[in-house]
Amino acid sequence: MDAFINSPVTLKQLRILLSIAETESFSATANAVGLTQSAVSQAIKALDENLGISLIERTSRQVSLSTDGRELIGPLREALFNLDLVIERARQKGSVARGTLTVACGSTVTGRDLAGRLAFAQQSYPDIRLQLRDLTHTSVIDAVHSGLAELGICVDDSIPSDLHSELLLQDDYSVFCCVDHPFSRRAEVPVGLLKYETLVLLSSNSGGRASLDSFLSRYGINPAVAQEVAQPAMAMSLASERFGVAVLPTSCGDAAPNPRVCRIKISPQLDRCVSIVTRQAANLPEAARLVKDALTRRRRKTSSDSGVTLIVPFPPNGPADRYARYFARVFSEKIERRVSVDNAVGLGGLLGVHKITRSSPDGLTIGLAGTGATVFSCLGNGDDLFDVFHDVTYLHGLVKVPNILLVGAHVAAWRLTDLIAQARMRPGKYQIAHVGQGSLSVLADLFQKKTDLLLNARNYEGLVPAMTDLMKQRVDIVFAEAAGATSAIRNEVVRPLMIAGHQRPSWLPDTPTCEECGLPDVFADGGYCLVAPTGLKDDIRQGLTRAIVEALESPAIKHDFMSLGGTPDDRTGDMYVDYLKSEHARWRALNI
Repeated sequence: MDAFINSPVTLKQLRILLSIAETESFSATANAVGLTQSAVSQAIKALDENLGISLIERTSRQVSLSTDGRELIGPLREALFNLDLVIERARQKGSVARGTLTVACGSTVTGRDLAGRLAFAQQSYPDIRLQLRDLTHTSVIDAVHSGLAELGICVDDSIPSDLHSELLLQDDYSVFCCVDHPFSRRAEVPVGLLKYETLVLLSSNSGGRASLDSFLSRYGINPAVAQEVAQPAMAMSLASERFGVAVLPTSCGDAAPNPRVCRIKISPQLDRCVSIVTRQAANLPEAARLVKDALTRRRRKTSSDSGVTLIVPFPPNGPADRYARYFARVFSEKIERRVSVDNAVGLGGLLGVHKITRSSPDGLTIGLAGTGATVFSCLGNGDDLFDVFHDVTYLHGLVKVPNILLVGAHVAAWRLTDLIAQARMRPGKYQIAHVGQGSLSVLADLFQKKTDLLLNARNYEGLVPAMTDLMKQRVDIVFAEAAGATSAIRNEVVRPLMIAGHQRPSWLPDTPTCEECGLPDVFADGGYCLVAPTGLKDDIRQGLTRAIVEALESPAIKHDFMSLGGTPDDRTGDMYVDYLKSEHARWRALNI
């Protein structure tokens, strides 16, 4: 007997049913859920038998929901959406609870090498949040001993034997002096000459002083008479004013640069070892072990041996996320590397783009951006998290998606003129959804302004809950992206009255455009583009762009995007920038 039959209704079966409602295809559903077409059929058969109803109607050309199926799909969509939210929140909460790792760093352990290693560890394990603590050498040891820090990074000097230490990196010492000091004309300074200078050294609790004092004493220099400071920046400032010459770890020149100070090698060279310190390895937490291994690896993450992260600024299973995952699958094949989707949700799509702009410009992080982030965020009075034209590299368009004015099946209007006439006869009767902070919300405002209608606004964070309320008669009018509305339209639980664009989609040949409805200004392009942080090298950008174009030209992408009501966007990065500039000017003129 088949495993699906005579068993309880499963979550997988319900997700398969929802996918069939959206794709109207067993083969497309099989690809989406990772099963064979036969397994999909068996799942629906089992679901029919468990519920005692027939959910699917099949013809020679297509698969569609039965009457019973259409009645089930609305509540099912809402239930699965809410379940996904609960699971995602629990996952995020658990990740934070398990993934915070405290790393205590000695205050004089600086430089780009260490910073690069820390960044590499964070990128390697993004679910582990690194919490850095800047402490003295002694305090680092105490923090590791007491368990206040899982890892310590300090100079390999006086480390207790009950702690485990492993060499992390090596540094040496240099002389730092004012640019007009006689030493500045030398390629190196013999250490013996320092006995005639006023020395500025880091204090004894900074770590490494024992080795430095011994080194200087061998050449007749008494470190006890030197000026001592706690921070490299103060030592550099004193050197810049010719108060003395500073003898500091060479890496301090990177951490506390001063244009009036130059750096000269000491002869002979004195090395300083920096170690990573932990409690006994047998008691080391898994997160600490992973980060420690990443820190001690000398090879850095490069575009030739690493996967690519695709940041999606919207929730999982939403329209944007589905376009992104369709694209990621084909894009991965083109670049022959793993592509991971990261949902960075918040601030109506701004938070994800903000995360992209703060990532390293190495080609390993790209992402989606919608018009909410690239157009409408610049027209309001919100925080300027990033500059649309200076902090973002526009790689290519991704998908064009028509926006559609919908009414619920309970609204007795089959044409836009019917709706407008009824709304004027009964001011305040109809409720219109304001979805997010992008084009869908702005279209709702613009529609009211251009028709001079009095409608009650109801705010929604995303399109899924707005569509659910439209089907439940809690709201009457919704501007929706095609991907979030195709299934509801085809199942006739909502009714399209106008395309908020200049072209009728092929799957809505009878729905007029905004121009045909006498509202030419009530349009906003839907869809998304692909972006990266600024600073990409030309070869990296060109390589990404070529792979994007190849992916968008594939039949699989065209089919998958069409199933959601969208089409691949063929605009280059430069063309997209020109489009954004024209949109900014248009919306400012409309004063919305």
